[in-house]
Amino acid sequence: MIVRDIFVAVLSRRRNAVGVVLAGFAFFVAACSGGVSSEDVDAAIGAAIAEHTQAHDTEIVGASEIAEMVRDEIREEAVASSRTSDSSPGGGDGQSSGAESRVPDASEDSGSAPDPAADAAQLSAVREADPAGYTRYVVGSAMAMYDAEGLDATLAYYNDAASVDGQWYVFIIDGGGELIGHYDPERIGLDVNGWVGTDVNGYKFGPEILSADENGKWVPYFYKNPVGDPVGDFELKNAWVVRHDGLLFGSGWYVDFEQFLPALIGESADRFRVGGLEGILAFYTDPQGISAGLIPTVEYYNSTDALDRYFSGFIAAADGEILVHFDPGLVGTDIEDLLGPAVRNATAQGTWITADDNGAEAGVPESMRVWVVDVDGTLIGAGWYTLAAG
Repeated sequence: MIVRDIFVAVLSRRRNAVGVVLAGFAFFVAACSGGVSSEDVDAAIGAAIAEHTQAHDTEIVGASEIAEMVRDEIREEAVASSRTSDSSPGGGDGQSSGAESRVPDASEDSGSAPDPAADAAQLSAVREADPAGYTRYVVGSAMAMYDAEGLDATLAYYNDAASVDGQWYVFIIDGGGELIGHYDPERIGLDVNGWVGTDVNGYKFGPEILSADENGKWVPYFYKNPVGDPVGDFELKNAWVVRHDGLLFGSGWYVDFEQFLPALIGESADRFRVGGLEGILAFYTDPQGISAGLIPTVEYYNSTDALDRYFSGFIAAADGEILVHFDPGLVGTDIEDLLGPAVRNATAQGTWITADDNGAEAGVPESMRVWVVDVDGTLIGAGWYTLAAG
């Protein structure tokens, strides 16, 4: 089970076990990089439980069950990571093993509870390294608060601007499609089928949000970033929305394409290496997958001139034939005819291909930025381009 699932699974059961989860997660990161032992993990979780009991003069309901679940997940991940750490630069999960990222052993503080600052640092690291996972965690936290404290308390918390966590904030929609939870009071009471569910470029994402089920789905759209540069600028937001007890809980992060596309195509390439074309298509069409949510958004923007560019995702065979593309009409054509011969510059690790990498051939994009990975001759890529006039 991956990190975000540990967060969501445990938080959805008991919100007052947050201390247990944070302690467990902090030591999970270190355990996967060989920083702590299983005894340290047990000590950290035990200290968190004791700290909560002392601070609130009450025991955590189901604490032993929750703690054991966290221990099991940490141990499973640590074992899996140790199998690959010798052959992977920097360890199995990519975390640095240096002193700056290592969580101190519980024994170093004479058995005292873990430092909350260390927990916060670990969460900050997750936000940077895995914004999608952190988004799921934020939504899971909101649902857990609702389960533990009820709707009124949950709305009181998330309707306060103080609940905004950097670029993350929670929105809650009732069964009739009315926005009842949002840090901006001007949006409370609005129907997501109306303007509040339509992005700055006219894309009506409200119906996509309302179609989310208990398994959750990703819904991308352009929206104001509360911490953007400049503040309030419209950026592509990828929202995770889950239906829970008749309500919709959501949050999202604002996509940095320079990081997002390489990560998305990198994972796509990994799926292709393992499962071939069938494996990558299953990844692309997974209703809970991050790429599935992009499809309706890309289809809308490719059908308008709102952004003056065409978004492309493709798989091309070794002979250049396009096997998969957002535009079915391009399937069967040659990738070099579409993007120029520069696509052959792709490497196994992936590289950006721009119009400057092509020569002066007529008919190739006059501007483009596409990330392409070469998997034994098969090209997997995504990005945008504009076509030369005429």
